[in-house]
Amino acid sequence: MIIGRFLLMCLLAFALNAEARKILIVETLQVPIVTTHTKQVITHLQRLDNQLEIEVFDGKGQSAIIAAHIQEKLACRCFDLLIANGTLAAKIGKKLLANQGIPMVFVTVADPEGAGLTMGDNSSSHFITGRAYSVRRGTKLEIVNQLFKNDKVNIGIVATTYPAALTDIRRIEVIAKQYKNIQLTKKVIEYQDVSNASLDDTYLAAYQAASAIQSQVDFFWSVNGPLSEKSEFVPAMSILKPILYGANIRSVQQGALFTVIPDPEWTGKEIAKIVVKILSGTPASKIEIRSASKNILAFNVKTATSLGVVIPFSLLKIAGEHVYH
Repeated sequence: MIIGRFLLMCLLAFALNAEARKILIVETLQVPIVTTHTKQVITHLQRLDNQLEIEVFDGKGQSAIIAAHIQEKLACRCFDLLIANGTLAAKIGKKLLANQGIPMVFVTVADPEGAGLTMGDNSSSHFITGRAYSVRRGTKLEIVNQLFKNDKVNIGIVATTYPAALTDIRRIEVIAKQYKNIQLTKKVIEYQDVSNASLDDTYLAAYQAASAIQSQVDFFWSVNGPLSEKSEFVPAMSILKPILYGANIRSVQQGALFTVIPDPEWTGKEIAKIVVKILSGTPASKIEIRSASKNILAFNVKTATSLGVVIPFSLLKIAGEHVYH
């Protein structure tokens, strides 16, 4: 009798463990926008399914480290679904998970199509879905136009060749041509991610490039990518010229004039729902890839005052609680 109960308890424990699904979250780099999304995704996942086992891995912005960890976890079949947080992690995840039977959900990827994550003419991405980290670039420049009322604005863009940054720059350049008063000057530095030292050299070269063009511009502009997401980006660049557009809420709190970004909490909620759907049997290919449903607009009023810029009440109303001093 006792042996029978013991066996029953063992079988029950085995069944419960078998139900636990394993989620691997690979972060390209631990910068604020990435870690914020990870936190929101985990929070909402745990609300939907508290039996999920979730591992978070920091890729340190290096392709080799990201690839090695995913390969290690693949070798032991240690996860049922990959959440790729950032463009680099998503591109590597797509390559390594092909034909593995493991789905991938991406987040904080500004240009899924450019990163090769959408299906296009073939089915190589049939196991992938996610939410694009994007807001219409025209929205950002239209806000600039409203703030400066057709006054000439010389904007400096310093970025790396990180894929999301290049896409952002290309699209901003196209839209800027619609505004006669907006002039762009750019410097692009090769993104080197072989080691921590090479990444540090990349960022140092970017700051030196910013210093080289500061006399030609009135402001600096943050584009997508790890450089603009670094916590020291706004303080360092602001020494040279004010930051007109910040990459995230923290950058506005640090002094950037404004930002408009997808809402991390809302995105986290949507990603969690997608993950649960896939684990419940819905193919990733049946879930639409699109931008998050809600955005945040934020302003720094102190910066606006120092620049002599009057923020229209209509924009402040939209920003709501995201108005900083």
